[in-house]
Amino acid sequence: MSEQSIFARLLFALSGHSRNGLRLKQIADGISESPSTTLRNLQRLAEDGLAERSPHDQDNWRLSPRIVQIALAHQTEVSREERALDDFRNRYSRSPN
Repeated sequence: MSEQSIFARLLFALSGHSRNGLRLKQIADGISESPSTTLRNLQRLAEDGLAERSPHDQDNWRLSPRIVQIALAHQTEVSREERALDDFRNRYSRSPN
């Protein structure tokens, strides 16, 4: 399996566990990888700022705030584009005087 799909599976496995995170074995079992491979890939995600150890329990891993920042940036972009499209619709849907 490619590295990219392992990283995606890790991100999906960690989603919904942002406060306390998950233990390495839970994550490894959830993505059907060995704990050593899972740890190595979690460390790579951490180096990229996408995962981190939970401050509540250093044995747990969770998504980093960077993931939320990416999602919020996307939401902001979508909202901006929706406003622009609404303005366009309003401009061209008015009846001429």
